[in-house]
Amino acid sequence: DRYRLDKDTAFDVFLKKHAWLDWWNNAPTIGQYKKDPPYKIGFITSWRGNPWQEVNIAEFKREVERSPLITDYVHMDSAGSVDTEMSNLRAMLTMYKAGKLDGILVDPLDAMAFVDTIEEIYDAGCPIILFNNAANTTKYNCYVGNDPWTFGTLSAEWLAKRLGYKGKILFFRGLKGYPIDVGRSGGGLSVLKKYRNIKILAIEYADWSYDKAKKKFIDMVAAHPRFDAIYSVGGQMSNAITDAMVELGMDPSKYLHASEDQNGFMQKCIKYNIPAFASCHPSIASAISVVLMEMLLQGYPVPRMYFYPTPGIPQEKFKDYVRPDAPEGIFVFTPLSDKLLNEIIK
Repeated sequence: DRYRLDKDTAFDVFLKKHAWLDWWNNAPTIGQYKKDPPYKIGFITSWRGNPWQEVNIAEFKREVERSPLITDYVHMDSAGSVDTEMSNLRAMLTMYKAGKLDGILVDPLDAMAFVDTIEEIYDAGCPIILFNNAANTTKYNCYVGNDPWTFGTLSAEWLAKRLGYKGKILFFRGLKGYPIDVGRSGGGLSVLKKYRNIKILAIEYADWSYDKAKKKFIDMVAAHPRFDAIYSVGGQMSNAITDAMVELGMDPSKYLHASEDQNGFMQKCIKYNIPAFASCHPSIASAISVVLMEMLLQGYPVPRMYFYPTPGIPQEKFKDYVRPDAPEGIFVFTPLSDKLLNEIIK
């Protein structure tokens, strides 16, 4: 029987339903990756330059600096390019085979493109942890992330209910093909399409970009001037949409807005009294992955899947989470201090 963690006790899961029967597949045996420290690890990011990614990198660095076991690392960014990420993976595999690297953390840009290479790394005996995004393979040691599908369904259910299950929506997606967008948008659409009186007037990819989202919104409003709500899978896009509304002479408080916990967007929701909901995608996966890699290299087994919750913040609680002394581009669920965030995000 499948287990339900909201209903089944720990005793039920492990001793009645034997959940461990599916958890062992491809999991490392005790001591399988054990080696003497110090360790040097590889860290591959999907694309840097946006605040979420910069904070993600900073959280990785902070965890490495606190580690007595990891004394060096190699960071390669993929600049949003599948070809570049493939090159990065192959370069790190070569380093591992040459004894110059002990393990790899990677944020896959595409669920399918890197399967063969990830499997080659795994088969070579190199521990590999996927974080933030997933790949379509069973050959990895651990996946670390929150649930993008639930990110999408949480905000969509809020929006549908606030609409009274009737209304017209403009829908903003992230980067086409990016696994997190597939999950967030898929979750949101799975909810909104259930209700026959909810109509999605337009769906556009704005690549989690402020500038692109602003232009897309202006074009969408010209084509669809009568709408009731915005659904956006990215807070930076919502920040841009809100600014565009103000510039166009629209009242942002008249439109429901389901989005993400970007600091600037949440501040504007408070300023303009926007009825909003923010799903959250904390940038902690990289730091957790560092700890799990340490465990692997010390010979400990690790879970195949390390999920952490996808919280949601309703508008009435924005004031409890917004960070007025931090950059507007950051996302509020990060353990980093405002001082450090201001040093990272210029």
